[in-house]
Amino acid sequence: MGYERMTTARDSQNEDICDAEDSCLAAKLKHLAPLSDAEVQLLATLEDDQEDVDAGTVLVERQGKIEELFILKKGWALASRDEPDGRECVPTIYYPGDIIGLSDVPFDYSPHRVYAATPAKLCRFPRKRLSDVLRQSPRLSGMILALGMIEQSMLNDRIMVSRRTDGHLRLVLFLLQTMSRLRLMEPVLRDQFHCPLTQEQIGAATGLSAVHVSRSIKKLVELNLVERHKRFFRLSDEAGLDELVDYENRYDKLNLDWLPSSD
Repeated sequence: MGYERMTTARDSQNEDICDAEDSCLAAKLKHLAPLSDAEVQLLATLEDDQEDVDAGTVLVERQGKIEELFILKKGWALASRDEPDGRECVPTIYYPGDIIGLSDVPFDYSPHRVYAATPAKLCRFPRKRLSDVLRQSPRLSGMILALGMIEQSMLNDRIMVSRRTDGHLRLVLFLLQTMSRLRLMEPVLRDQFHCPLTQEQIGAATGLSAVHVSRSIKKLVELNLVERHKRFFRLSDEAGLDELVDYENRYDKLNLDWLPSSD
């Protein structure tokens, strides 16, 4: 597969993958476990207030009072904060189907600044609306809890890889986790994806400098593990990448038998 195919591949960021769905969040959850029509419609009530925003739009200010959440329907968003030396740190990347701010719900004020990394489409809703959904549907409560558990496991994987001395392995895990999360919403994705982030933003998400990101990409290309053309990454040897970091796709092999049944 060459660059010609990569440049004509589906650009996930520019596709309205949720347009045919009553609820983008429901479309994501249905990949984990079945939902009833009533549960889908309940989630759809969170997506009534839809808007388009430009890249760079700040959705949540750091230390801003948390009064609303967002469901991302299109584009990528970043949770960010500055290190003492002024460098950006990105602990969370949001993709279509994600609830922006869910991990911050227990707090009065946001520990992060959240902004759109690309042109984005999102739905904002008051934080108190989340309690309505949780109260009306124990099954949806369990599924949202499961999402948090999965994301915690993925964060643990990042911590484990960050302890290893080979910095390029952080990039490997970033690529594999990104592919896994994008495939959840777009199962047709095979071995490549469009990454709209700059090398500086990738570095902020992996703990690497932009220079180290560039060197790591070059190393993976030389090892015939990855191809890159412009903003496209192709995982040309995904099994080889998996082996480098002992990768576990945390969306696979789920056991959600403990979820309450639909009413």
